[in-house]
Amino acid sequence: MPSRPIRLFVAAILLALAADAYSQERLLMVTEEWPPFRFAEAGGPAGLGGLDIDLCRRLEKLLGVTIEIQVHPWPRALEMLKSGQADMMTGVAYTAERAEYLSYVPTPYFSVTPVFYAPKGKGALVRAYEDLVGQSIGQSKSTAYFEPYNSDSKLTKITLGSEAQILQMLALGRIDLAIGTDPNISYDIARLGYRGSLERTVFQPAVKTDLRIALSKRSPAASLVERMDEAIRSLVAEGGIEAIAAKYR
Repeated sequence: MPSRPIRLFVAAILLALAADAYSQERLLMVTEEWPPFRFAEAGGPAGLGGLDIDLCRRLEKLLGVTIEIQVHPWPRALEMLKSGQADMMTGVAYTAERAEYLSYVPTPYFSVTPVFYAPKGKGALVRAYEDLVGQSIGQSKSTAYFEPYNSDSKLTKITLGSEAQILQMLALGRIDLAIGTDPNISYDIARLGYRGSLERTVFQPAVKTDLRIALSKRSPAASLVERMDEAIRSLVAEGGIEAIAAKYR
């Protein structure tokens, strides 16, 4: 039987060969629309364009992989990652629950901030977190915002399918407030023509949410976390992420 040092040496070689072979594999990314990071665009991969899609094209070149993109509702996409049916996802905020089945790339590639919107003329009515109590707040089912909001059972939260739907409900007076993440919600407000009818509340949480790429722990792609982190750090340092983001401001 080979000695332990030899066995370890052979194992290291096999791992290196596997990683090199894997560099030519196809990764399945699952996601949903979330402008300006991912939005419908004719001719784009899976019919999508946006910041995240441009980022994936850069990562393909840096890592020597092909990233196939499929569009699914967010809960379904998470289930596919949990089971290992899919390999990766962009734009993921960290939660302890997700960390049970996702390996997060350590370096975030972007950050978003939670913001509240009210009908025009009513933004000054919400000056502190406590002013949210008693208000009906439209929120997205797929977004983790900030604490204590996420876990606050005293608040009246109306969960809807998208920020576009939330804004429509707010403009129609069917909810009192909308919570979203910036730049996403600002992009949607401008795109949908709500600049004249909605305004930010005085209260704005002084927090930010880092967005990361996450890989399924049940996928062989989980071995790419370190290499993907190096690629993200390189893009951030050279201004590549900022150049991509500038296209969508």
